[in-house]
Amino acid sequence: MKYPIVISALLAVSTTSVLAKGKPTPDNILPLRHTCSDTLRFQAQDMTNTQFNDSCALVGDEESYFHQRLETAWQPVSNDLNDDLLMVIFDDYQQYNRYGSRFYGINTNNGGMYIEGNATDPNNQATFYAHEADWLRPEFAIWNLEHEYVHYLDGRFNLKGNFSDYPENTVWWSEGLAEYISLKDNNADAIALISQSGQNLSLGTVLNTNYSNSTDQIYRWGYLAARFMMERHLDDVRILRSNTREANWSAYQQQISYWTNAYESEWQNWLVQLSAG
Repeated sequence: MKYPIVISALLAVSTTSVLAKGKPTPDNILPLRHTCSDTLRFQAQDMTNTQFNDSCALVGDEESYFHQRLETAWQPVSNDLNDDLLMVIFDDYQQYNRYGSRFYGINTNNGGMYIEGNATDPNNQATFYAHEADWLRPEFAIWNLEHEYVHYLDGRFNLKGNFSDYPENTVWWSEGLAEYISLKDNNADAIALISQSGQNLSLGTVLNTNYSNSTDQIYRWGYLAARFMMERHLDDVRILRSNTREANWSAYQQQISYWTNAYESEWQNWLVQLSAG
């Protein structure tokens, strides 16, 4: 089975510009191409060679950290053929909003979107659609780059099947893990939600989050739950991965139910301690 190549270990990097005239198309609105490695390539509206190289190095470091932290041994789930990711980068949100739906049929009321597609289809292309964080200029940054890249890695190495196959209550894991791997221990917004009085969301509430819940619950409380389980119950996470890698969702639900009852007191105490520094 083919192993992904760490992005930062580049053997060759090339950037080409595709020119086209006439009505707007992906090729003339996003004319730049850049290959980081066997696992990642860009199509962009306006990026320099330095910006491409820096972005490749950034996600390359994150790729290595993901595999180390999740103990993946670089082994994809069975029958996952998404062995590379295309990242489509617009110049700013206005351009993303203008052309994202027109070209790719995606919703653009967000900060970026990862589309896994059918991972079992050899003709499928896993793609992340994003835009530059133009408000940070002159500093260059692709908004949510690290978070969305974790979604690709998570779908390929942790979660068997396609997005539509996952139970609703995998949101805490998908979004929480993406926040935790990308931000590590640096998430002041999440910690600011913790009440010192101890009246915080229960672990069961967070573990049963779905996309109809608030942004804070999905991303920030999801981050806290992922961090709690990774820091305090890594053996449970190992079992969770063994279940999700086989799409054993009944065993997954049993785990969630057990954690809800077994770790609630510890969770509440951990939150207060974390908030207190």
